[in-house]
Amino acid sequence: MKLVEIRDLDGPNLFVLEPVIKLEVTVEPEESLGIARQQYIAELANRYVTSDPVLALTTVIGALHEQLRIPPPQISTHTMDYESHVSVCFPWTHRSRARGIARAAFDVVAGENRIDRMSTHLINCIEQEFDEDEPEAPTWVQDSERAIPSVAVTGTNGKTTTTRFLAHMLKAAGYRVGWSSSSGVYIDGEMVMQGDYTGHGGARRVLTDSSIDCAVLETARGGILLRGLGYQSNNVGVFVNVSEDHLDLHGIRTVETLASVKATVIRTTSADGLIVLNADDELVLAQREHVSAPVLLISQHPDNPALAEHLAQGGTCLVLDSGFVARISPEGRENIIPIADVPLTYGGMARHMVENTLAACGAAIGMGLDTRDIARAMRTFQPDRDHNAGRLNVYSLENRTVVIDFAHNESGLSFLLDFARALKPDASRLTAVIGTAGDRQDSVFVGLGRLAGASADRVVIKANPGYLRGRTADEIVELIASGLEESNATSKLDGVYHSEYEGVFGAIETSSPGEVIVTMCVEDYLAIMDELTRRGATERGAADE
Repeated sequence: MKLVEIRDLDGPNLFVLEPVIKLEVTVEPEESLGIARQQYIAELANRYVTSDPVLALTTVIGALHEQLRIPPPQISTHTMDYESHVSVCFPWTHRSRARGIARAAFDVVAGENRIDRMSTHLINCIEQEFDEDEPEAPTWVQDSERAIPSVAVTGTNGKTTTTRFLAHMLKAAGYRVGWSSSSGVYIDGEMVMQGDYTGHGGARRVLTDSSIDCAVLETARGGILLRGLGYQSNNVGVFVNVSEDHLDLHGIRTVETLASVKATVIRTTSADGLIVLNADDELVLAQREHVSAPVLLISQHPDNPALAEHLAQGGTCLVLDSGFVARISPEGRENIIPIADVPLTYGGMARHMVENTLAACGAAIGMGLDTRDIARAMRTFQPDRDHNAGRLNVYSLENRTVVIDFAHNESGLSFLLDFARALKPDASRLTAVIGTAGDRQDSVFVGLGRLAGASADRVVIKANPGYLRGRTADEIVELIASGLEESNATSKLDGVYHSEYEGVFGAIETSSPGEVIVTMCVEDYLAIMDELTRRGATERGAADE
């Protein structure tokens, strides 16, 4: 048995819906404890132990709690995606004590150094784990501390847009809104913290602000895996979609497990709340089996069989049907707004923005907003820098169209390319500026090259020097180029640049009139938008089409 990590999760997580210590180990097939080791552990712990190392670990954890005169915890074990990896989890209330217990338990069962007295070793471990800069108690916001309603939004793509759109609806309805997102923490429209706050800390900052009366919390997979959720429950949970992204990180290797991680958000939705699920995504839809709150389904396909089944069971759906965002329930149908009147969707051409629109609308309904107020707010949320910076922003510059979007995976690039073709079907040429953060699997970079090679007329590869995350820029370029080769599109490669900024303006300088240039922009989008404006570009919305 080898130690992988001891992690203190401060809130609901993949394993259980409370703070736990995760003790992750590797145990080889057929690995067992010998008789001598069993006797040694039994003498230290004053407990009988089997030859199973994981069971021995749980036994010793229980014994260590008793030594500290703490009631034995509910211990759970979980097989991880990585071969031979197992996580042992137990709840905690005092950080250093719980981490010390985990460390001591591993040392007793698998440590190389002999321990004479378990109690002495335990005290030493607790002292070593103490950090005066870390709070001893879990930092989640419990329901008893939360005085305002909250919405939590998760998914692979579209979380930030859905969060911003919903915050706009709530603000228009008279709420003083706080929200956390990948671009920062905002209180009543004012940024109070800049950066990626889609995790535990961002949620806590919003929920503990006494000046707001509702919260919208963008919630990403990383925060759930590294610290757990920052709250005990939410009133409305939104699961937009899930696709292969950030795999092979933090023990997650399959998109199915990734869906389970993200579903932590909706598993914590209170039973008297509402859960919004995308019925067009099978993995998202499957999570309805694991929740306690009522479900509202959203779909861009009114003939989706899941909708009929849900309606037959008394449920409610939000559907794009006959050009309308429509709410359908056993009581009847209500056309909320023509999709052509929602600027964010560019008249319905941006299918991923239609998805985000349905998700935000469903959440607003869950928060009790009147559909007339929702429709009014939808009409005033523009796809521009002021409302949704970096998410499908369209500029016109010298008879060129430049599209800036936070697309960061194959699914996002596919949506972006489809949108460009729909936006300008008569474009002289479509150029894709592609690349993403380095912490993706090799197959993601290859897939980006393959997809761009098949769909674009010209391809520019850009690096993200601030997001290399363990890779070199050359390695990323080679992987993307191999994807171009797979789609027989090597001849379409028309430049490699060291940054997004250089890539976009390099593509513009070598473009021709009538061309559309789409950019996967995860790092420099604000600087790029500034420079486009300086050069005289005009930002466009649906009203211009």
